[in-house]
Parts: sequence; structure tokens; C-alpha cells
Amino acid sequence: MQQSHLLESYILQFILIGTLVGFISRWWLLRGDIRQYPTFPNGYLIHLTTGFIAAAMGSVAYPALLGKNYVAVTFLALAIQQFRDIRKMEKDTLQSLERENYAPRGDSYIDGIAKTFEARNYIVMIVSLTTTLSAFIIRNFTKNNIIIFPLSTLIGFIIVSLLKQYTKGHTLKDIVTVEEAPLEFKDGSNLYVGDIYVMNIGLSATRKRILKNGLGVILRPIKNDDTEKVILNQDGQRKAIVHECSRLLGLERYIATRRNFDTGEVALVIVPIVKDVSRLKEIILNVPILEMNKKSNNDKENNR
Repeated sequence: MQQSHLLESYILQFILIGTLVGFISRWWLLRGDIRQYPTFPNGYLIHLTTGFIAAAMGSVAYPALLGKNYVAVTFLALAIQQFRDIRKMEKDTLQSLERENYAPRGDSYIDGIAKTFEARNYIVMIVSLTTTLSAFIIRNFTKNNIIIFPLSTLIGFIIVSLLKQYTKGHTLKDIVTVEEAPLEFKDGSNLYVGDIYVMNIGLSATRKRILKNGLGVILRPIKNDDTEKVILNQDGQRKAIVHECSRLLGLERYIATRRNFDTGEVALVIVPIVKDVSRLKEIILNVPILEMNKKSNNDKENNR
């Protein structure tokens, strides 16, 4: 194919349909979850803009190769570098906010968020490339656009569905149950959540406030195996739990976790602004399992 053929209308249409499917896919993947990140609307605008660029780059890759325009393909490498810079930007932004959080997210949580947004741009590129490539392949059998456009679009959305399912992260509800537990002071100043010791509180006024306004829950591993215990033992995972609870319920002042070394259970006590134990349970169950823990578990399985 000659390079001038890139100006043919059907090629431009295939590029446009690939870009459109990729952009819609990015919109679909961009959702506000329990983390409330990205923020609306500025964060959405940033990620939708980069998603559009990723979709455009993916959709022009095959026509550029077909037209022997290899210089255009090298822009893919530049785009990938830009997406890596986006991940760095996300990390820097979230880390700069850590000083203002009473309960920080933690480096492990921030790294997972940044990698997620980088990966979604790659998903968009793959979807756009697949959609455009499908349109060219289908055109070898029929030149009817009424058939080409719906089929290539369907293939693109099937790909994004598969990739979304593949990259879907797990949450704590997959490995733990959360049960409310009474708060009690034993031996005068030792605070217990159920039968798990949490901390020592010296001031009587503080003890009264915790008993009056505080909530206590215990996270129990469902299978009670070593994998779940390792996840709950990881400091970054517990920081993520504390951060989400304090951010979504507010925090008067006190929040702490303590692990039972014998059973692997984790006790959490919080004195929130919004005292709602059912919402507290929901928040904990929807905290994502950090990628660091997934890697550790995979390594453990491979060594068996």
C-alpha cells in the first residue's frame, strides 16, 4: 500500500472508530470508588485526556505500518514513556498530600493506585489497536461499513471486558469477615476490642470518650490460612484500612489496629465523627488488597 492511501476515507473511518472505542473504554474504566480517586472533575479530565491520546496512538499504529510509515510507529514508544511519567506524577501528587492526612495512605497503597492508572492507558491502546485491526481484517471479506463498524466495535468492547476482568483487583471481602466487637478497659487503662488488647489509655477523659463514641471491629480470616494472615500482617495493608476508615467516617482523634499473633485476627478501634458500624464494615471490606501482598503470595505459591 502506498503512503498516499492513508488519506483514503475508509482508513480514516477505521482510525476514528478505533479512537472512539478506546476513548469510551477509558471512560468506562474511569470510575470513582471507595478511594474517591481520581477526584471529580479535574482528575477525570486529566485521565480522559490521556486516555484519548492513548486511543489515538493505538488506532493509528496499524495504518502507519500498512503505509510503511515507520516513523509514526516510533511515537508509540514516546507515548509509553509519557504514561510512565503519568504514573510518577500520580505518585508525587498523592505523596505530597500525605502530610495533610491524619492517617496516611502509605507508600504501598499509593504505588498501587499509580500503577493502575498507567495500566489503564495501555488497555486503551490495546483496545484501539484491536478495533482498527479488526476493521481492516473484516474489510477483506466485505466492504459493507454497516457490517464492519458494528463487528469491529463489538470486538473492541469484548477485549476491554476481558482486560478489565483480568486486571480487576481483589478486596478484603474476598479473604476476611468483619464483626463488631465491644470496647472494654481492663486493669484500669488497657483497651481491648473483644479479647484483643489494643493499647494503653492513661487519661480517664479519653477512656470515657472512647467508650462513648468509639467503634470496635475484628477482622477474621475466612480460611484462616497462612496467606490471609500474611496479608493482614502487612503494615501497608493495615495503613490502607486505617486511611479509608478515617477518611470516609471522619476522625475525632483516635484510631488504631492490633493483631492477634495466635489467630491472625486484627482488631480495629476508631472514634469517628460519623458513628455507623455498618458503614465501617462496608468500608473495610472494600479496601483493596495491595499489589505487594499479591506478589508475596504468588512467590509463596511458586516455592511450594
